[in-house]
Amino acid sequence: MFREHARLFAALQFAGDLVLTCLAFLLAYFTRIHAWGILPRALERFLNPELMPPGSYAWIILLGTAWWTVTAYSLGLYRPSVRRHDWQKVRVVLESSLLLGLFIGFLSFALKLDLSRFLIALFVFYQAAFLLLARAIVGLQARLLHRQSLHQRNIVIIGTNPKALEMGRLITMYSDWGLRVLGHVEAGAGSDPPSGPPVLGAVADLPEIIENNVVDEIIIVGADARDLEGLDEVLAICKEQGIRMRVAVDLFPAKITKVSMEFLENVPVITFSATPEHAFALLVKRVLDVLVSVLLLLFLLPFLMIVGVLVKVTSSGPVIYRQVRCGLYGRRFLLYKFRSMYEGAEDVLWEIKHLNEMDGPVFKMRNDPRVTPFGRFLRKSSIDELPQLWNVLKGDMSLVGPRAPLPEEVREYTRWQRRRLSVKPGITCLWQVSGRSEIDFHEWMKLDLQYIDNWSLLLDFKILLRTFPVVLLGKGAR
Repeated sequence: MFREHARLFAALQFAGDLVLTCLAFLLAYFTRIHAWGILPRALERFLNPELMPPGSYAWIILLGTAWWTVTAYSLGLYRPSVRRHDWQKVRVVLESSLLLGLFIGFLSFALKLDLSRFLIALFVFYQAAFLLLARAIVGLQARLLHRQSLHQRNIVIIGTNPKALEMGRLITMYSDWGLRVLGHVEAGAGSDPPSGPPVLGAVADLPEIIENNVVDEIIIVGADARDLEGLDEVLAICKEQGIRMRVAVDLFPAKITKVSMEFLENVPVITFSATPEHAFALLVKRVLDVLVSVLLLLFLLPFLMIVGVLVKVTSSGPVIYRQVRCGLYGRRFLLYKFRSMYEGAEDVLWEIKHLNEMDGPVFKMRNDPRVTPFGRFLRKSSIDELPQLWNVLKGDMSLVGPRAPLPEEVREYTRWQRRRLSVKPGITCLWQVSGRSEIDFHEWMKLDLQYIDNWSLLLDFKILLRTFPVVLLGKGAR
């Protein structure tokens, strides 16, 4: 709610977590040394008795901590919200520690490092335990500290309408931060009195209310824009008294949009957005797109060349099929695929369009006669989509995101369906791992919007993991 306080708390918490992570490794190393000779001999091979000096693990811990930082911020570990239940906060901590262990394990496997698996397991366990214990201690200390009136911040809410009552309820939820609703002030005639905190008077009584009470902040909450007509008067009083004033800006209907305040020079701008706004996580997503696409293109180059030769010798026509698709906010780009149809297939689409098995503007047909025998294998295995890694590298697409539609499909979208264009298209998506062509068009669009509304790096990672078995089994492919 109060960004300055939240940012400071998050920064201090993150610094403390880094220290605890280092201590967790040192304790894991110490435990691992002294565990040898105590546990049964059957575990000797698992323990791997040879350990390097602690300093030799520094670069591994450094890389692991960097990875953990990215995943922790993506999971929202440092996003303060009292709406989370305690078990949800515990889940986020455990997920971040588990991903740290998986990363170090992958690093050990990929680089063939001789790391003790027991050491890694102890490190992950101690880190999760330290982080959870630290949060429990801080939470308990905050509850005890903020019960004292000296550390409480008294807030007066101007407004007695339902929105003002809801604001009071939300502030009460932040009581652990020392926030306390002193009372409400009537913004105009005909207001309904609140059932909770008392009504302290009207706006005209505000100087007297401030004089007779300890007031740290004032929040104006209007049911609509007309309730803000006395804003200048309240602002003048607050300026004279040196009291901070805030204005709730939920005067517009915004059910799923995220609201934020930005500044263009000295002009305040209220932003409403229905797309992911996590700049750092989006930057990490782009960096991962580039790294993974480059590595896969280099690693798969011999295989791609073999597939290209087979496409060429099994049917006439170009190896790579280029098609105009719509990307971010409808930007058009050339999408690349291995050709899986006979040359000139687009020209005869009208002859079989009545056989479409998918509702909506998308054409899907299980036994499309335009597909070559080898192309049918390419589609079933999704190998035909591998050239789209070049689109990812160029920035037209991402590894994970909604399927890139054709311009003629977009023209038939309803207004709510167009929101799927608000993120970059991807090679794989929720639709891809949920049955693909077995799902109707309406449900497909809902899955794409569900992805947008719940996007995180962890969700991308989960979709990528689910993609492999779907591709191997050819589930829903046509």
